[in-house]
Amino acid sequence: MGTHMPRTLVILLVITSALACSDPKPEPPPPTVRQVIQQHARADLRPDSFSMAADRGRVLGDSTAPVWVVVVSDFQCEACKQWNEEVLPDLRDRYVSRGKVRVALLNRPLPSHVNAMPAALVATCAAAEGRFWQTARRIFATQSRWKDLPDARPFLDSLALASGVDSAAHRICSDQARGQKLVRNDEERTTASHVDSVPTFFIGTHRRVGATSWRTFFAVLDSAIAGK
Repeated sequence: MGTHMPRTLVILLVITSALACSDPKPEPPPPTVRQVIQQHARADLRPDSFSMAADRGRVLGDSTAPVWVVVVSDFQCEACKQWNEEVLPDLRDRYVSRGKVRVALLNRPLPSHVNAMPAALVATCAAAEGRFWQTARRIFATQSRWKDLPDARPFLDSLALASGVDSAAHRICSDQARGQKLVRNDEERTTASHVDSVPTFFIGTHRRVGATSWRTFFAVLDSAIAGK
């Protein structure tokens, strides 16, 4: 998905730590949105049909949309769930469906969230079949039911199946650890981009940390669309 990224200017950093799932640390000047998407820290993750399909599956919007919104998220993060349920639906209706914006998600499961990695793996495998966003919605909606399970994987797998993934393909993805490689690659890309808190958003040339109201989020987005 990085091949279509526009050139970007300096990203502004606005910290809203009260709503973030971890305390952000002072950061050096962050890289561009294009670098967030294109950074590959591991040589063994060469593009293949699976990884390309999984990356495409995590993008909402027309390929000609001029502005990117890159979401760095953790499925067990309450603030991420809040944004997914309170902001994303309007973002899709008001901006994505009108060809103004493309949205992409990068996984950043926090070590303190024991079931965030299994959730990311299930969603990534679903992405390869074009069912990422349907699965992500179900994962966030049921967060309170799986976040404390000693083994959340069967429950999470059931959410992917309910979203329409092929059971055999999903099992192969899980058994071959394909999804895990992509999630680890996301972690390395976001680490290289100085992301240490979720949710983090790259909105055009702007960067925000922590869940914000839809009014604030769309004000920043309108500014990005206007080229500011």
